[in-house]
Amino acid sequence: MAHPDRPKTASKLSEALDTTLDLTVEGLEAVKDTIVDVLSVPGTGIAFDAVIGMLKKVQAAKSNHKALESLREELKSLVNMLRRLAKVVDTELSADECPAGSAERDRAKDNAFRSTRLAERVVKLASEIQTICADAHELLKRNRFSRFLHSTGHARAITEMKDRIAAARQEFQMENGVMIEDKITEGLRGIKRVIATQNAEEEERVLNSIPRADGALYGSATNAMKARFVEGTRQQIFWWLEEWVAGHAARTGTHPICVLVGEAGTGKSTIASEVSKRLEKQGRLGASFFFTRGMQDLNSPAKFFSTIASQLARSQLSLRIPVADAAREHFRRGALQQLEQEFEDLVRRPLSTLSLSDHAPIFIIVDALDECTEEGATLVPTLLRLLLSAAVPPSPLRVFLTSRPEPHYIHKSFTAPDVQPHVFTMSIQDSRHTVDDDIKRLFVDALYKHETSRRWYETDSSIVGRLTSKSEGLFIYARTAIDFILHDPDDRLAMRERYDILLSTKVATGRAPLDLLYRTILNNVFPPEDQYEQMQDRLKRILGYLVTVLDNKGISPRTLEKLTGMPTAESVPILNKLRSVVIFEHNDLDSRFRIIHASFREFLGDPSRAGNNFYVNTEEAHRRLTEECTSVMRSFAEDWQGSGGDAQARFILQFFTADPTLSHVLYVCAFRRKHLELRGALSQDQDSCQSIGEDEPPPIAAFESWYEHDRSKIVALICAIVARLHESLPAGSKWTHVLSSVHESLSTCMPKFDPDDLIEILSIILDIRVVGNCAVSETAQGQATRRLAALEDRFVPEIASNLKRCSRTFQYYRALSAAHYNFHEAIVAAGLTPGHPDEE
Repeated sequence: MAHPDRPKTASKLSEALDTTLDLTVEGLEAVKDTIVDVLSVPGTGIAFDAVIGMLKKVQAAKSNHKALESLREELKSLVNMLRRLAKVVDTELSADECPAGSAERDRAKDNAFRSTRLAERVVKLASEIQTICADAHELLKRNRFSRFLHSTGHARAITEMKDRIAAARQEFQMENGVMIEDKITEGLRGIKRVIATQNAEEEERVLNSIPRADGALYGSATNAMKARFVEGTRQQIFWWLEEWVAGHAARTGTHPICVLVGEAGTGKSTIASEVSKRLEKQGRLGASFFFTRGMQDLNSPAKFFSTIASQLARSQLSLRIPVADAAREHFRRGALQQLEQEFEDLVRRPLSTLSLSDHAPIFIIVDALDECTEEGATLVPTLLRLLLSAAVPPSPLRVFLTSRPEPHYIHKSFTAPDVQPHVFTMSIQDSRHTVDDDIKRLFVDALYKHETSRRWYETDSSIVGRLTSKSEGLFIYARTAIDFILHDPDDRLAMRERYDILLSTKVATGRAPLDLLYRTILNNVFPPEDQYEQMQDRLKRILGYLVTVLDNKGISPRTLEKLTGMPTAESVPILNKLRSVVIFEHNDLDSRFRIIHASFREFLGDPSRAGNNFYVNTEEAHRRLTEECTSVMRSFAEDWQGSGGDAQARFILQFFTADPTLSHVLYVCAFRRKHLELRGALSQDQDSCQSIGEDEPPPIAAFESWYEHDRSKIVALICAIVARLHESLPAGSKWTHVLSSVHESLSTCMPKFDPDDLIEILSIILDIRVVGNCAVSETAQGQATRRLAALEDRFVPEIASNLKRCSRTFQYYRALSAAHYNFHEAIVAAGLTPGHPDEE
């Protein structure tokens, strides 16, 4: 007899199971879309629908509650596995790193899922669950009486379904003992590292494309002489500056802007250089810009904000991405834009992304504002207004500037009503009482560097006091004087004679000590008896080049000979004698020479100060250099027209790698137009200063345009070389596919190319040329032909494919470079001479 409570108990179990199954189905339907969306793998939705369908079907079977509960638990395990997989993806691809819908997120998932064959495994899992679900449907075909009679068989069927699901889950979840979650995690992390590297490379590419004046950095070779700080000097000024940097001093207050004012030669640039050095050691230097009179890019505000932005991106990790993003958008409108637009896009907008309340101060050092002479009266006030507005609290920016007391428009900017409350101004003269002691220290430090000069000083220590008195507080006088005296530090007699010459000169009126010093030095190294006509002409030419050469690194005697025809045998002896006022390594034909201090350039350019023997007519010097540049340009153009595509491609490679053997041509391409402009600005005869314009040879026009950030003309030259090579290849050559991809890449990505990209492409072209030449030669028979065919089969698909991918995104240039390197090595291994030197 049946137990009286059994139907009631069975009913309660059935109701409980129904409720549990209902909740399970509802829960699965609620999370299905989320998990399917996160994984984005075909088959995931099918698997979910099959699981939900199976639960609904077996829910109709009211018996065998234990078997059904076991099946439900297994289905929950299956779903939880998919849920964990989705969580792995969400965790590894966080919204901060890879926002939903971003290309980076899709690419990371695609690569990770492909490497783990996740899509195949999901499809297989969904198929097996669908099959099991179809079998579950057969249970419902039996009538209720049949299900009761066959309850034991029914239980076995449900248990079998559960086991089959467990087996499918385990096969999906495990492979060679490794969990799918672990494999996906590893895959996502790996591809994230790759993406991070590619993004960093792309950011670097964008940052490198920002026009900048590298010579403006405080640590550049151009500013080496400004870095000659003598430890222990300028203590009073550095106490004030340290207080200003700390931002809580009684004297300097909390002003975000500090201005140091001083006459020419009083050591402002050396102070600015030392401040930059100390701040950089502390990790607080954001950027520096040292203006230099007479140097292209360094005497102009044109690249000021773009240079500052470039440095900020590299010195401040928090600004790297904002500057790169801003630059990407900014340069869609052109390379060099108005100051206001460059400041707004490249400086203010990135700064606005910082958390101003807790960001540490960022210091910008700007030296020698008075030496920004190109459109200075017009643009310097604008530059200052913009820069200083960015430093007004609550901005983290702090600005240190130096300038002479003149011109007036600079100091007018500091006293503008909206800026003045934020500016602390100090003068070199405020510490005048300590300057003589500092100059004495400079003299003693220099004399003690050499044994002979040290003994001389110890024999007569009064020499330092007399030289200090002569310096009249001018550090540039002291430095130039001691360099003059120590021209030959092992010759005590020569030192004494030069010292006596300096002391014997009488101070005149006006711009006295420096003018007197320069005239004394020049008259000593070029005495009247040596100033015969030929020597005077050579001296005037060298002085003219010192004043007008625009490369801020200077120019070497060897390059000067190629550029102007002046033999090194004539230039080097003169430069050796000028080493007190000119940077030049004794007798080194490849040492770049340039003026040490801007005051010497000003001296030479003023007839009332330099006198007839040493005065440089700047307009005449620019005219001579323009004509010499034009002569080189036309000679090169003739050589270009007479050369083949190989030679032209190699020259472009030399151009991008700044090959020193072509330094004179590189100078012409970079500076000829500027010389022409400066000559025109100085000349009274405007008709004689017209540009060559339409008569410019195409190759030179292309290379000149590159320096003006117009890349289209050089790309057009490369395309012409590609077209000629395409025609010269034998019929049926597969390398034509690569050349077509090169042309497509050049045409599609022309505005984005930088020299490294074009170097890679030119190198590929030259190596293809080698293979093509071999293919058309009479000796390319038998084994040689098979070797060439093997090279085609092996490398054409990979190189062509990577070129096409590069036309869509530059993130594939690393793969292109690797493919080309392997091709280059194969050419060498095949006994062929490669088309270009092997590059590391």
